[in-house]
Amino acid sequence: MNKTMLIVINVITGLFVVISSVLGYGISGMGEGSTNDFKIFIWLFIWLIGLLLQFKQKTRIIGLIISFIPVAYFLYVYIAAVLM
Repeated sequence: MNKTMLIVINVITGLFVVISSVLGYGISGMGEGSTNDFKIFIWLFIWLIGLLLQFKQKTRIIGLIISFIPVAYFLYVYIAAVLM
């Protein structure tokens, strides 16, 4: 894969996961008497692990797959919310 394309993919997915995690953290505390839930940031850490794995040539494909897991999760959540 071209290095420029890999950087673009990582920037776009990274922004999407960061924004979705922060949004999820903010929304989780909106209920009456509820507190914000830090567990939503686990998806951000999973994305970071995938990004770190992409730095080695041997683990680049596995890192790319791992970094797409949070993207797929948030896309599923957004699509499910729209279809409700």
